[in-house]
Amino acid sequence: MDPQDNADATTQEHLMAVLRRVADPEIGESIVDLGLVGRLDLAPGRVALSLIPTSATCPMADVLIEDAELALREACPPDWTVAVEMDWNAVWTPQRLSPALRLRLGWA
Repeated sequence: MDPQDNADATTQEHLMAVLRRVADPEIGESIVDLGLVGRLDLAPGRVALSLIPTSATCPMADVLIEDAELALREACPPDWTVAVEMDWNAVWTPQRLSPALRLRLGWA
């Protein structure tokens, strides 16, 4: 595979689809559907992801960061910089859940 093919496929939409396959280790739901993706920024040769914890003491924060970073690294060209951080100042609320997950969890 030509590395340029991977670079061309590295779009916001594609990376969100990749992140949708990353599951929260505690409840097994997508970090996208849970509303944990706060910000995904793309620049030439770089992707930065900010995650929002569900609580100020999120015990799985390191695992979430590692899993999201691994997924992004696998989706991006090898020479890209991938940065993932937890935004401890952002507040997560159930309104961040996707409508489908809100229904499935009975929070609709």
